[in-house]
Amino acid sequence: MAISFHGCLSAVETPAFIYNENNILEKINGLSAIIDRKKCSLLFPLKTFSVMDALVFIAPLVDGFSASSLFEAKLAREITGGNKLVHIVTPGLKPAEIDTILDLCDHVIFNSISQWRTYRQKIGATCVKAGFRINPQLSFVKEQKDNPCRKHSKLGIPFHHFLNSDREIFEGITGFHFHSNSESVDFQQLLKTVKRIESFLGDIFEQIGWINMGGGYLYRHSPNTEVLVQTIDYLKSRYNLHIFFEPGKGIIGESGYIVSTVLDLFESDGKSIAILDTTVNHMPEVFEYQNIPKVAGQSEKGRYSYILAGTTCLAGDLFGEFRFEQPLSPGSKIVFLEMGAYTMVKAHLFNGINLPNIYAYTCDGKLELKKRYSYEEFRFRSGARLRDI
Repeated sequence: MAISFHGCLSAVETPAFIYNENNILEKINGLSAIIDRKKCSLLFPLKTFSVMDALVFIAPLVDGFSASSLFEAKLAREITGGNKLVHIVTPGLKPAEIDTILDLCDHVIFNSISQWRTYRQKIGATCVKAGFRINPQLSFVKEQKDNPCRKHSKLGIPFHHFLNSDREIFEGITGFHFHSNSESVDFQQLLKTVKRIESFLGDIFEQIGWINMGGGYLYRHSPNTEVLVQTIDYLKSRYNLHIFFEPGKGIIGESGYIVSTVLDLFESDGKSIAILDTTVNHMPEVFEYQNIPKVAGQSEKGRYSYILAGTTCLAGDLFGEFRFEQPLSPGSKIVFLEMGAYTMVKAHLFNGINLPNIYAYTCDGKLELKKRYSYEEFRFRSGARLRDI
């Protein structure tokens, strides 16, 4: 896979995270070419990616942000001012935070009926729009850690709760939210989910004003994006609902890279080990799911084979075995592809290994350093007070 910033790699101080502005722009414009933005508003979910300058770049391209916590809501509002929407949905609303959340957010989506009963009077005194997160109890995700509709799910209100509740519980509720998938390319699953929710709550659809369909779809790789359009048109024409869609990884996944440098090479039991200056702790989902990441320049028939390993003391700090056409040496750059989503938001400082420097590859072809982490930040996270050093 060609990398547009390849010629700039010699200037990159590794480990580094690079986001590509042109790629982000292309992904959002590509989705806008599929759907009618007058019928469906785009929200970018901060849980996938929250690099400040990148969000400032994204903000004019979307209709708002979705948050999962008070801090994310604060960041979203700081970036947008009062010009964009901020939605929030979280399983855990803290009483001490609710007033601030109501000040920051346009839509607050309640994860349970008990949560709604706790705060409905308080939200009724504001202009904030309240919604319910629905658990459609329809599973498409095999990996249970990623399945919002798994058995005993904590995410959303199961249908049978509504069947056993008086319809007065919907008084004050202006919309529904659901997020029932993960990394799917099949929009038939989205349509099936909408139809299932409608089958239970169709009468309430007549009373509400909006529905947030969540995310979990990689639209760029979908063979049936026309079904996404069909789903939006169905909800719009039948119920005149305002539709929200939250593509996260679909926008940012392929737009980010982690760049590292080979520090050392040696043999171990007949295999060549390449120690890098990054770690799986900079991309925790590689370790969590044992995924093999994509690496620029790898070749199945390459002559030279290496186990790429991280620089911590963790024995499992391994990226996998890769083959290359050319041999590696200390100082060689290794570029991990499709690292935009769920990397920097989850990365941590195990062993005191510093977080990657953050760079933007800008629309005008420049590589700009946006953030360099320091020892002082590591010290602060260890419980010390900030100081000048």
